[in-house]
Amino acid sequence: MKIDWKKGVGFGALLWVVVFIFVCIFVAYKVPTDVLWSHIVFVILTAVVVYILAGFVKPTSIKEALKYGITWAVVGIILDLLISRMFAPGMFASLYYWISYALVVLVPLLRVKKAFGQTGPTTVDPA
Repeated sequence: MKIDWKKGVGFGALLWVVVFIFVCIFVAYKVPTDVLWSHIVFVILTAVVVYILAGFVKPTSIKEALKYGITWAVVGIILDLLISRMFAPGMFASLYYWISYALVVLVPLLRVKKAFGQTGPTTVDPA
């Protein structure tokens, strides 16, 4: 399955912008960003935004969903290298940073249309 590269790169950038703005709001209001609960909020926000974006691309296979997820992660990491690293040089050492990007890759799998609903799964004959 081919992916729509405009949606791949565009939604990857959109995801990054949404999370970046959310972090900027936290910083502007002096909400601590180095405590566990804020890391959890960022991870959940990332997963929710990815789930919503995956609904727009409607992946039809696991392979297509992973391609979108990987594309979005690569776009985000590149933007983090170019922009975010200036504000948070240690971000790449954070476990929560990498958990977020693992979710960016994996959450689109939740939007894959179920192929088994019509005829049921195929079984392998043990003989």
